[in-house]
Amino acid sequence: MKTSLRILLTLFFLAILTPCYATDIVRIPAQYKKDTISAPDPEYPIKAQHLGYQGQGIYRLLINPKTGTVDEVKVMKSTHSRELDASAVMTLFNWKFRPGINHRDLLVVFELTGWSRELH
Repeated sequence: MKTSLRILLTLFFLAILTPCYATDIVRIPAQYKKDTISAPDPEYPIKAQHLGYQGQGIYRLLINPKTGTVDEVKVMKSTHSRELDASAVMTLFNWKFRPGINHRDLLVVFELTGWSRELH
């Protein structure tokens, strides 16, 4: 009994202490950021990283032409992950454009690169 408990604890600590070398990348190509005053990138949600979710989404921003603020964000093509789409949508509401623009479609890419530890 003590031996099996020791083995389980050893495996548990190895799993916790073993580093994960995956790098999260959120990309919005530069051409989609033209005419912006403020264009923060979305965060890669921790849950989505741990589950290995990746994807590309297309979002339509409806912009108030007088103020340049985003009034509405529509998901035109989903990343197929609720967490990734939510992160993109919530961040895109914080974008600000020069006055005179009424809409913009843009691509957001969520990508994990490198080696990552997976549970089997």
